Amino acid sequence: MGMPSHLGLDDFPDDVADEFPSDVKLALFRRARAGAALRLYRRRGWNDHAVRFQYDRAAAELAIALDRWEHRETNPTLF
Repeated sequence: MGMPSHLGLDDFPDDVADEFPSDVKLALFRRARAGAALRLYRRRGWNDHAVRFQYDRAAAELAIALDRWEHRETNPTLF
């Protein structure tokens, strides 16, 4: 199975997220919610500075969660 990226899950089947760890699922949810808010603010012409900051923070948290998951998968505990 391929690893998801911080850009999204568009290339994966719908049920692939069922196997993800809970911290990755939560980070994906938060980034999607922040992305929806950012699109709403831009569509309405509002100042999106705070929402853009939240989106960037959610994307960074997702990247960290994916890195931790990849580290756990490639470096399993020995004992």
